Amino acid sequence: MAVSQSVVGRNNAEKAHGIVGMLKNPYVFSTCLFASLGCIMYGYDQGVMGPILVMENFQNHFPLFMGSTIQGWLVAALELGAWLGALINGVLADRISRKYAMMVAVVVFTLGTGLQTGAQNPAYFFAGRIIGGIGIGMFSMVIPLYQAEIAPPELRGSLVSLQQLSITIGTAISFWLDYGMQYVGGTTCRPEGISNPYLPDGTYNVAQNHGHTCLGQKTISWRLPLGLQIIPAWILFFGMFFFPFSPRWLMMKHREEEALSSLSKLRRLPATDPVVRAEFLEIKAAVMFDEETEKEAIGAGGPLAPWKALFAPNMFKRLVLGCWTMIFQQFTGINAVLYYAPQIFSSFGFSSTKTTLLATGVTGILQIIFTLPSVLFLDKFGRKTFLIAGATGMFLCHIVVAIVEGIYEDKWNLNQGLAKPQGWVAIAFIWLFAINFAYSWGPVAWVLTQEIFPNSQRSRGVSIVASTNWMFNFVIGLTTKDMLKSMKYGTYIFFAIFSGLGGLFIWKFAPETKDKTLEELDVFFGGAMDSIAEADRIRMQRINETLGLAGVENVEDLKVEKQAHSIQVEL
Repeated sequence: MAVSQSVVGRNNAEKAHGIVGMLKNPYVFSTCLFASLGCIMYGYDQGVMGPILVMENFQNHFPLFMGSTIQGWLVAALELGAWLGALINGVLADRISRKYAMMVAVVVFTLGTGLQTGAQNPAYFFAGRIIGGIGIGMFSMVIPLYQAEIAPPELRGSLVSLQQLSITIGTAISFWLDYGMQYVGGTTCRPEGISNPYLPDGTYNVAQNHGHTCLGQKTISWRLPLGLQIIPAWILFFGMFFFPFSPRWLMMKHREEEALSSLSKLRRLPATDPVVRAEFLEIKAAVMFDEETEKEAIGAGGPLAPWKALFAPNMFKRLVLGCWTMIFQQFTGINAVLYYAPQIFSSFGFSSTKTTLLATGVTGILQIIFTLPSVLFLDKFGRKTFLIAGATGMFLCHIVVAIVEGIYEDKWNLNQGLAKPQGWVAIAFIWLFAINFAYSWGPVAWVLTQEIFPNSQRSRGVSIVASTNWMFNFVIGLTTKDMLKSMKYGTYIFFAIFSGLGGLFIWKFAPETKDKTLEELDVFFGGAMDSIAEADRIRMQRINETLGLAGVENVEDLKVEKQAHSIQVEL
């Protein structure tokens, strides 16, 4: 048997996938589901600002935020903080555990949320966006990492996809909460002492009205939606005390008995079960391999050698795959839609805030519904199938929206209610675009990028990949408002091109990772057995022989005496 073959992967490949598999593994399912609370905040924070920006009470409080460029910075401040949070959490997750890193993220996120909720001036609001973003970035890095490391291989895609499902739930909650809260006191500000608060084109005259108390819409209409997100954050904080550490992290810390106990608990099997023993030994073999390799690297290249190792040819291939997957994910344009949905829908000839917020809320509902196929079927049909199909669908939707807007934009700009049916066509294809993203690039990009790094480099690699996602998320948040203003329908052509290129990239360069263990994928990225460095082959063969894994075709082939001996082997 080739060393790169995983006995656990083969054993589990025929087990139930999707919802049936999750129901048969209720403990690991509930653990991953609970961890996804952090991703609800991620989605909530992404969706909450767009509708708030069109509330007259908010505009009355912060007239500085009304320009397209400053709105871009306001939205993008969260992503800038998230970029930093994702980057620093790689080190933190390795040092204090994936579990405690999540709890630290809650504290940081709470500080940012408090600053935004209580802000009385733009400086505090901006500071809150950045600090809250750091917490969000920490969540986005460590939650899918934790989920991937505790999931059995046949359910890993579905369980990590819970992250994206939670993001869509958070986005939808924020959209609909904003929609309902706009009615608190009325949908308009009605500034005291101002007879006509609007400009000739019907927009709210913030320069004139600032400083006049709103007699209509109340401040709570936007402060409450901002503040409520700390509730799931602190549920996550206290709940994590009762959930297990990652077995892979425990193994990295040489806490072998705890790692075996955690794995046994997650699989709902006794520690002596052959399946648990086989997975335990494969994790141990991968950790031993990585530690020996890293020790040699540090001896030859100094303390920064483990980070430099990410840029060695074998690792750089994974890093490029992960980073470009996230770049293409952001340049599909999904966050342009989520951040500025009300403004985008209003550009299709709809002047009613109620209509645009309602259309925005429908976007959130559709995303929840159509994330479910990835949760249910990703481990059955594979990552590449979902990504390529989604890229094709998003490309076509963008092209249709660009064509419709290019033809009818002049009529919509007259604000006379012209070409309303065509406006609804554009909205429908924005909805279809969101659907195609929801089942594909939303969840699957995160699943794939968790699976491609070896154990010793996973936290570092994922932190760089997640920070890449947030850096380009920052670019989208910062530039979309100006792109829509200057490029108009060309914005959708731009996103269509990148959607198509993303599909081609996955087709050409990404491996299919379903049903493979994380340890098997580690060896997979080294190439075929005859192309792996001789020293690495010898090292892995020696480790497998030491642990009793060499020549094992089925989990039942693991001998009890070999197991008992191998557990005592020092890392």
